[in-house]
Amino acid sequence: MSQALTFLKRFIQSPQTIGSIAPSSPALVNAMLMNIHWEDVCTVAELGAGTGVITSQINHLRSSESQFLCFESDPDMHTDLSINFPDITLESDAFCLRESLKNQNLSGVDCVISGLPLVNFTQEERHQLLSEIHELLNPGGIFVAFQYTRQLQAFLVSTYNHIERQYIWANIPPAFVFVCRK
Repeated sequence: MSQALTFLKRFIQSPQTIGSIAPSSPALVNAMLMNIHWEDVCTVAELGAGTGVITSQINHLRSSESQFLCFESDPDMHTDLSINFPDITLESDAFCLRESLKNQNLSGVDCVISGLPLVNFTQEERHQLLSEIHELLNPGGIFVAFQYTRQLQAFLVSTYNHIERQYIWANIPPAFVFVCRK
């Protein structure tokens, strides 16, 4: 089954957890990854990998010595990711980021990339996860997220030293990309 059909099927079954009707477009993937200095990234975490569109590009751009933790809670997508990316550390629950890093003998992360539908989470869950991401980012670390609304912007501006926002029209639906540096 194609990635687009897989995504649409899973969205229909669980719109709160999938959050979109289609995988990220090439324009969105590029906007998510173009501001990252990959030569400086020793540890990267992707939250909400979906069908692996962004995962594939991260895997291509990162250093072969870097550690890549990838999180996807949907069981079917998780299975597909494990088959397609056997060289990454695949986890299910993004809320276990701290524990996953600890299990890999890591105390922090240089880059977190999120495709999670954060506005679908409760305010408490969203605050907990975003605060934990900020705590776990190494100094100079980068957090990149795409969202379909600006609802998170106030929290991100109040938390990070530097934030950039870009609107990507060439995506279904169009999306905001937030690039946040600690």
